Amino acid sequence: MKWKPVSCPERARMRELRKQGWSLDRIGDEFGRPGRTVHFHVADIDVRCRPGTKGLGVNGYARLLKAAEDGVSRAELAARFGLKKSSVSPTLSRLRRARRQTAQEACAC
Repeated sequence: MKWKPVSCPERARMRELRKQGWSLDRIGDEFGRPGRTVHFHVADIDVRCRPGTKGLGVNGYARLLKAAEDGVSRAELAARFGLKKSSVSPTLSRLRRARRQTAQEACAC
């Protein structure tokens, strides 16, 4: 494949998707570019994704938690959100713990 420069609108869209929590590889797939190319163009954005996570972002994690509370199976959650089946339960536990902590902090004020 011949190298093709990234246009300004593509770069802006890459940055927007990264801010939404999309992974580098997922953005790369969207534009037909490798994840390393995407990283080059969005590296200055202050987005912190833990290694090994899909980086669903705040909205994605909220949708994940809502779907779990609506009774969607762990296997379906994994498929729907692009996660490993083994990571769904720990992720949900972390989200629930964070929600409880936020609620307790709000009550303490």
